[in-house]
Amino acid sequence: MFSSSLRKRKEWAAVIPSLNTSSSAWRESTLETCDITFPITASNTTPVDFKVILSSFSELQSEQGKARVEKLFLMEGGEHVAVVLLLDGENSILSFSNLQAEWLCWDYAMPMIPITTIKAVPGCLEWLQRDCDSKQSPLDADIGMVNRDLLRWCVSGKPLSKDQVNILTGITSGFKDLADHSILPSGQAAIREYLGDEDGGRLVSFLTNGSSDIQGKS
Repeated sequence: MFSSSLRKRKEWAAVIPSLNTSSSAWRESTLETCDITFPITASNTTPVDFKVILSSFSELQSEQGKARVEKLFLMEGGEHVAVVLLLDGENSILSFSNLQAEWLCWDYAMPMIPITTIKAVPGCLEWLQRDCDSKQSPLDADIGMVNRDLLRWCVSGKPLSKDQVNILTGITSGFKDLADHSILPSGQAAIREYLGDEDGGRLVSFLTNGSSDIQGKS
């Protein structure tokens, strides 16, 4: 389900037609604490709702945005929750790197999935559903796992595998270091060598073209 309150948010209203025509058949409803919800089966086989907040940088950095994330985190105990973050504005990758550092030091941090255009929301949600179904447990809210889950989505298209994320965290010292590598020819070559041409290229494309993608597609 998706919240009818999205219609009142200029930045996110454009996603509603895509959700209505998506193969997942999203239904509009009144949701109090989140923007998106879908059922999953937890590790103990008990059906639960996974809840997602859609946010931009400006929304997430506002007091109201932070309070909203904190409320959802506390209500759900930090489980079965995530934030889909729109990388909007100039220098979005640098801002994302800085936000990540703040996010990991925040008591109420939850998995954060970056996207570069509103049009990516339906596909992102489908991949998130499949990800939850495949491992029969929600994205882990532990700080280390938040960092890794976040990195999985820093690509154009489908998320990276856990093995690929392990490789990246092993050859870099953090997100900023990875972003720095992605703009250098030698760094790009190393990323493609470790991840393969296709997946390495998707990662490099996301990190180097995020800002232009936003301006050209949103």
